[in-house]
Amino acid sequence: MPVCPKCLKYFATARSLTFHRAQPRAACNVCDSWDMEIVSTTGNNHDVDNVPVASFPSDSGHAMDFDPGLTWEGNDNCRSLSPPISVLVDSLGRVLVTFPRAAEIFEGGETFLTRFELDPYSVCQHLVPFYPFANLDDWRVANFLLTLGLSMRALDEFLSLQATKNMPLSFWTAKDLHVCAELLPSGPQWKFQIVPTMHSTKEPIQLYFRDTLDCVEALFNHPFFEDKVDFAPFRLFTTAECVVRVFTEWMSSNGAWDMQSKIPEGSMVCGVILSSDKMNITNMCSGRVAHPLLISLANIKMKVRNKASSHVFLLLALMPIPQFIHPVPRMCSVLQERLFHQCLDIILEPLKQAAPFGQMMSDPVRNLWYCFTHLASYIVNTPEACMLACVRGNTLPVTTAMYKDFGDPYRHPPRTATATLAQLSSIECDVLDVDQYFAACKPFRLSGISHPFWRDWLLAEPSEFLTPESLHEWHRQFWDHDVCWCKQALGAAELDFRFSIIPRITGIPHFSNGITKLKQVGGRVQRDIQRYIIVVIAGATDPDVIIAIRALMEFRYLSQATAITSTTRNKIRASLQEFHDHKDALIENGFWCGEKMKHVLKHWHIPKLELMQSVVPSVERVGSILQWSADIHMTEHAHIEVIKDPALTTNNHNYNSQICRCLDRYEKCQLFDTALALHGLTTKSIPVPPVGQDTDGNDSDTYDGDECRNVLDDIWTPI
Repeated sequence: MPVCPKCLKYFATARSLTFHRAQPRAACNVCDSWDMEIVSTTGNNHDVDNVPVASFPSDSGHAMDFDPGLTWEGNDNCRSLSPPISVLVDSLGRVLVTFPRAAEIFEGGETFLTRFELDPYSVCQHLVPFYPFANLDDWRVANFLLTLGLSMRALDEFLSLQATKNMPLSFWTAKDLHVCAELLPSGPQWKFQIVPTMHSTKEPIQLYFRDTLDCVEALFNHPFFEDKVDFAPFRLFTTAECVVRVFTEWMSSNGAWDMQSKIPEGSMVCGVILSSDKMNITNMCSGRVAHPLLISLANIKMKVRNKASSHVFLLLALMPIPQFIHPVPRMCSVLQERLFHQCLDIILEPLKQAAPFGQMMSDPVRNLWYCFTHLASYIVNTPEACMLACVRGNTLPVTTAMYKDFGDPYRHPPRTATATLAQLSSIECDVLDVDQYFAACKPFRLSGISHPFWRDWLLAEPSEFLTPESLHEWHRQFWDHDVCWCKQALGAAELDFRFSIIPRITGIPHFSNGITKLKQVGGRVQRDIQRYIIVVIAGATDPDVIIAIRALMEFRYLSQATAITSTTRNKIRASLQEFHDHKDALIENGFWCGEKMKHVLKHWHIPKLELMQSVVPSVERVGSILQWSADIHMTEHAHIEVIKDPALTTNNHNYNSQICRCLDRYEKCQLFDTALALHGLTTKSIPVPPVGQDTDGNDSDTYDGDECRNVLDDIWTPI
């Protein structure tokens, strides 16, 4: 029976224990005294915004705050005391102030190996450690073939070779190999559901997804991330005077600090990262597309999460792309957007339930943490961000600015969840009548979505979790606009000539043929061009034009820092203001022209330009912006890894189901190889002790941290 780790009271079910831990007046949640060492910072002349004072829950006015019965008020006696603050100093001499009484450790957790042995075939693995394979060599061959991305036909051809038949393998066909792979212990299980809809579609709507809590726990419990997770929010300062603030990880932001202040003390805020993007499955023809939804943890350190080799992003679901039957094509798009939110409601329901009540999760070293799952970021491009924010075109998803306001040199008020929900509730119209409802949404610039997925997710704020995305918003804006301005100012031939005569620099690509004729330019090439652009146009046009373009370049450069101080934040704001002070020179010189008509434009209807106004507020709310990029090393690479590569192994029919099967086999191979590495069975094929015992017959469920970490780095990091 589950037992409370604080008051040792037994409960019938795990849900009963979770509900008990969420009660603010429970005996185990009432603090009698502060038992932490109080370390006070020196000096009294602090910046009011930067003083590390603990925040207690208060009525924020948020439409989705706790219900009165669930609001944590704390103990009155404790509230009268000043909460203790823990101050640390890192290797760079920076002062780190952690949130008081956050992320307490409880006993009774499970290690990665303990969960691995819950597999129904663990008894067989005690007898044969490599079951369902005969020995280490047999497993190595199987693992190589399963993770190589070969089709069934290619596998059969390889296994039919005479040289392969001479090998003592336990499988001789691709079907036998896949059957053996199905017997391996698995990670989060895939689910299948037919999504009902009130409007006709050409085919039934099929949704493939996994349990969100299982995916979060799989990341939280994985031994590779043992020392790579932040458990408590913190505030980082350059000196002990706590004047200059440093924003790095998500846990260093004001958003994480505020979320922690709204949950019971001793608990942990677990930041959820989502990412989705529609992409082509086929390379040549047939037009097959997929819409993957990825999930990750914001608590994992940024330098680990930004590496594609860390496999931090898991495929959570394959969103359906239906074809609705409606005479108006625009209404078909509205129905597709409604279905997307409906599917998100189904997929994210476990996380929404854990947001107000919490969930006990175990880390790789048997520690239990009381986690509250809140949405930290949803990484998408601009059109999909508008769809998630329920706004229509020519309207920003994070502010109230419309297309006529995009050139303003200031940030418009944020588009809050409370305001959007109030506008939706004021529409008195039948939701099922799509045409009429869409027309009723027009005065509010809403897209016709009646039930946003974030409406019942505690503390979910679209203006905050729709974080700036550098690949689509900065680098793409540079290629679409800045390069065009330079082309108009110098001429295409002169611009290409100047790029061609630049001396070659080791480590940076050289554009010997210029840049104006480049096709399918990706983010990496766009960044390489940005390295040269200022020296290329220097002295060739109006100084105000050069100042405007250089100001945007400085904005992009400073905003990509992994650690942004208060001083750097002010420089980012100043560089954007400098562009607005000199942008009129682009119109006066005739460089801001339309793409088709080639006439000089008199407006600044550029959504990406207006989105730059939200960078500085986002740095304060979510930390460094670089960690939310959909760059090739991050979510873009993850989309290729979990969609395009598995699609190559299919028979070009029923892509979704076959992609799920392929990913399931691949994850099983990774988990099995990790478990064997922790047991030390990947370097020899001689008889070994049963799983769970060492050579002396003692329990060996735990493992040495440094040795295990070295082994896991060899497995999860490319050579």
